[in-house]
Amino acid sequence: MSEVSAAPTGTAARSASKIAEPRSSDLEKGSTVKQADASCQLHFSFSDLRNCGISLHFFALGFAVGGLDAIFVNVLEGYLNVPSEIMKGGTNLATMPGIFTVFMGILSDARPVWGFRRRPYMAGGFLLSAACFTFMMCLGLPEPYFCFVDGRYQFDQPPCNPDAVNFYAPLTACLCLATLGSTIATAAAQGLVVEYAQAEPEDRRGRTQTLLHMVRLAGAFCATAVAAFGFNGRMFTGSFNQDYQLSYRQFIGIFAVVTSIAAVGSLFCVREGPAAPASIRAYCRSSWQLLESKAFCSVALFVFLAETLHGFSTSAGTWVGLEWAKTEDLQRQLSKVLGILLTVFGSWVAQKWLLNASWRKILFATVMIANVLDCIPQFLTIFDIVRNQYFYLGEPLTQNVPEAMTELVYIFMVNELADEGNTALVIGLVLTIKSLGQPLSVMISNQVFALFKPDLYLRINYVKDTPAFRWTVAASFLLTYCVSVLGLVILPLLPSQKQEAQKRKLEWSHRPVYAILSTVVPRLIVA
Repeated sequence: MSEVSAAPTGTAARSASKIAEPRSSDLEKGSTVKQADASCQLHFSFSDLRNCGISLHFFALGFAVGGLDAIFVNVLEGYLNVPSEIMKGGTNLATMPGIFTVFMGILSDARPVWGFRRRPYMAGGFLLSAACFTFMMCLGLPEPYFCFVDGRYQFDQPPCNPDAVNFYAPLTACLCLATLGSTIATAAAQGLVVEYAQAEPEDRRGRTQTLLHMVRLAGAFCATAVAAFGFNGRMFTGSFNQDYQLSYRQFIGIFAVVTSIAAVGSLFCVREGPAAPASIRAYCRSSWQLLESKAFCSVALFVFLAETLHGFSTSAGTWVGLEWAKTEDLQRQLSKVLGILLTVFGSWVAQKWLLNASWRKILFATVMIANVLDCIPQFLTIFDIVRNQYFYLGEPLTQNVPEAMTELVYIFMVNELADEGNTALVIGLVLTIKSLGQPLSVMISNQVFALFKPDLYLRINYVKDTPAFRWTVAASFLLTYCVSVLGLVILPLLPSQKQEAQKRKLEWSHRPVYAILSTVVPRLIVA
């Protein structure tokens, strides 16, 4: 379907000329990544079974990430009755390894294992994830917090196992390690895929990445479908008879199998030429030169600000869905499936017709369309015009779809900015900056919406459902939409397309202050 060779063309050739050559003392300590791969003929094709490990990687990654929501909501919140503030802390802990993407990228770029820079890290990462899921499966669960009698929880009775809530600690720790494994694998895989993309003809550069992004979405779709129809029993706050649903061990066992298959496929079915360890001094010098560029600083600031503004959302969203729209777990999962399908369609359109379209226009259209489509069911639900769980869309449309399209644009930018030897570093740095903007947006949202009265986070206010409170909730959603739209003013920080990105990289100035702005400042702000 899509094939590439490793000949350094386009951006790779141009950027190579801009980087200082390593000194002889550096070369004595080991060849650079570029030299190590100079004779390697990289090749990718979806029909090539000898390279199916890449596809398995992205499918498994989507499956693992897509199933986390069911584990947190169904198991921690429902079965174990973990308080919401502990839930939020556990969620942050489980997703925290994402900030180490850049360090994993450096290791993958500069320190091959058994002569390969990508395959061992991809396989090792998924083996760690598989081991964590296997341990979770063997560990099982304690008895539920509330008594479960005749297929129903006895919420009006004292808890049968009040100590169940403490089980969140080992469960969250296992999920954190599983996420670390997928982070290690992803840092290496993304670096390899960027190398594939840089060897593609410029007019269709990014097509392979977009198709692999669709494979990742297919994995998320399968995980969501399994959760919606197979792990949706009443014991886990679902809609179906528990006797006809998967048990906890069976559900987690599926994740163990999927990640194990991805590990084996990554080790034996990924095309990659051998590489010698890179000189750390030469590697750091060339990478620092990239970070010093105004072009990369502009992109880094855009990523950080875009994630901060994109994540700004009202705390009323949860209770509007649960109390007013009366959504249940099945409807929530179906809404998530809808978001995934829309994203798959958008990705297909992107690889078919939009590879050379303006990145700014893509993001502008995505944000505007998502907000318009979401505001209709939100306001109709708030003002009690239509309150139906199947009509209500919720977060998957307004957050998941724009986020997926934005991530594609990020990947396209990395194709043009990365040099031959630091692809995993650059994509890792972009993803790390992206992960730093998310907690900041949560903190700002909590502070801003705490000023709204009556309180938006109290369920009793939604039960009372007074006309005045409806207007308060509507105002909070309106503020969310306004911030999302105002966030479009930072689009000039983003290059419009490949040619402008290349021009910025070659012509814009290089200063140490830009490296500090793009790497240190976002971390200090979050801290």
